[in-house]
Amino acid sequence: MKKLYLSLLIILSILILIACGNKAKDEFKGTIKEINGSQAIVTVDEGENIRRSGDLVEVDLSKNKDTEFKFGDRVKVGYDGSVMEKYPLGIKTIYVELLD
Repeated sequence: MKKLYLSLLIILSILILIACGNKAKDEFKGTIKEINGSQAIVTVDEGENIRRSGDLVEVDLSKNKDTEFKFGDRVKVGYDGSVMEKYPLGIKTIYVELLD
């Protein structure tokens, strides 16, 4: 019986860690400048924190399969907080939303 409880506790802990790992730690708004397949280059709005590292970010549009994005769309992007110092900047996209 103790093994069953221990196994359930371990499984629950793993699920909680996985769920927490998929939450965005930071976000920014910008405009789609270019689309290549499921990747977009987004020009970051002035005043956004990520702009300190660069003005263009590569975003994974496949995180929102329900929306058809196009050039010029305004988007809000959530990411894990880390930034790959390349040009355009690289991020791990958690979500991308179309803004009105």
